[in-house]
Amino acid sequence: MALGILGPLRVQVDGTTAGKLRPAVRNVLGALLLHPGEALGAGRLAEVGWGPAGCSSGALQMTVTRLRDWLEKQCGPTATVSWDGQGYRLDVPDSDNDFQEFQRLAAAPRASDPEARARALQETLELWRGPLFADGPEWIRTDPLVRRWEDSRISLVLEFADAALESGKPELALTHLEPLAAELPYDERVHARLMTVLLASDRRAEALLRYEDVRRRLADELGVGPGTALGEVHAQLLKEPRVPRGPHEPAKSAELVIGSLEAIITLPEIRALLAATRLEHPEITIKVRHLDFVEQVTALPQGQADVVVVFLPVPAGVEVEPLGTGTRSVVVNNAHELAALDHLTLAGMAGHRVVSLSPKVHEEWRSFWAVDPRPDGTRVNFTDDEVTNLEELFSAVALGPDITIVPSACRELYPRPDLTYIEVLDMEPIVVALAWLPGPERPALNALVDQARRMRGA
Repeated sequence: MALGILGPLRVQVDGTTAGKLRPAVRNVLGALLLHPGEALGAGRLAEVGWGPAGCSSGALQMTVTRLRDWLEKQCGPTATVSWDGQGYRLDVPDSDNDFQEFQRLAAAPRASDPEARARALQETLELWRGPLFADGPEWIRTDPLVRRWEDSRISLVLEFADAALESGKPELALTHLEPLAAELPYDERVHARLMTVLLASDRRAEALLRYEDVRRRLADELGVGPGTALGEVHAQLLKEPRVPRGPHEPAKSAELVIGSLEAIITLPEIRALLAATRLEHPEITIKVRHLDFVEQVTALPQGQADVVVVFLPVPAGVEVEPLGTGTRSVVVNNAHELAALDHLTLAGMAGHRVVSLSPKVHEEWRSFWAVDPRPDGTRVNFTDDEVTNLEELFSAVALGPDITIVPSACRELYPRPDLTYIEVLDMEPIVVALAWLPGPERPALNALVDQARRMRGA
């Protein structure tokens, strides 16, 4: 017979899963399995089985009787729950208990060799199928004993990651780190270690994207910024060399790939900058890659561009060089009630829904362009759209009564006969800039940035 509680409660007889249990009976069995080899007092058994309020002695005795009957039916007469005068004890002779095996392995001495240590820790962690007593009652998650063993599991996963890193096989740790990170979306220790392992596994771009996901989650759901652990890993990610463009060949120093958010590269100040750079540095080959709202952030860490031309803001850790400023306009369809206006204020936009960008778009950028919250503290009412580029954005506006906010330059860059641009008078100016990741010396990039600084007199 095999008893399992490192995950959903599991009872198997000769490899076959035993029959279902009533919730209260299952909870009592789970409580007994959480205390292997111990006599569990009636109060403690009732607390785990029914919650902090417990239950009556009659309800507990009836539930224990049902558990005894179930054990005898499923496992034979030797499996039972006995009373020793102090408490209840689960007796299942010749059974395998994953919780007891975990306790034994977790307490075993660690090998000095990192590879051997990693193998031993992996064997220990493979006993877990999910959170301890995962299908137990909701109050079990806050039980001190459950929390203590969950903390032990987390510590072992982190220890395993360190051993895998030290042994030169960091990818081994991903099997346990990735599901643990999904279970614990706010645990910065786990996510920081996962990013470190991804970096060591040559998956730096994925590590940067995960950092951005965690940073956004902490800000949106908890209202806090990344702590020291995440900050240190993020700094390490930004200092590492970028991923080469080809599988075997690094980028040439005389080649410069510029990522352009949509058609922003056709703005006059950008065209002038590129023309001046080509004139002064004819040895540099400039290539342009057009990006959508999501790619404007991911193109740099993924090595798809050396530098991007974007409207600010950009994520923390990205270096920028401002090129110019501009204004913003509201875009509506021609039948909209605002379409007849020559200009507009933020107050005049109240009550109108704003087309929502994809949640994959950099959160600070989304908030800036929607002016959310507004100066008076009110939050913007967004649609259910998840657009990632200007074409989707304009199509959403054209089809419905909703509005969007874009650079006023889009009036010339994207003329649409079905849409109306209305300049907003009281929005702060927008800034177009070059943005790049700090890293090794890149002559072509340095030449572009130096030219930009000379042109604006910096």
